[in-house]
Amino acid sequence: MKYKSVKKPDKCPKCGSDKIANILYGLPAFSPNLEKMIEDQEIVLGGCCVSDEEPTWKCAACKTIIYKLKIDFDNSVN
Repeated sequence: MKYKSVKKPDKCPKCGSDKIANILYGLPAFSPNLEKMIEDQEIVLGGCCVSDEEPTWKCAACKTIIYKLKIDFDNSVN
């Protein structure tokens, strides 16, 4: 199942954990602050290859990935 959300969820849609990490893509400039955020599972590394179809968040407990739901306001019904 592909989980989607307009904003960062408070809880994982699969396991209910509140440990939802942001996924950081690209080649990060490592710093003590970034390393602590990775250690605390606030951020997970997503790799260097980035496309428009990559997930935005990941549950640190069950590893479920969550995609950001993009709303197309140009094609919405008024």
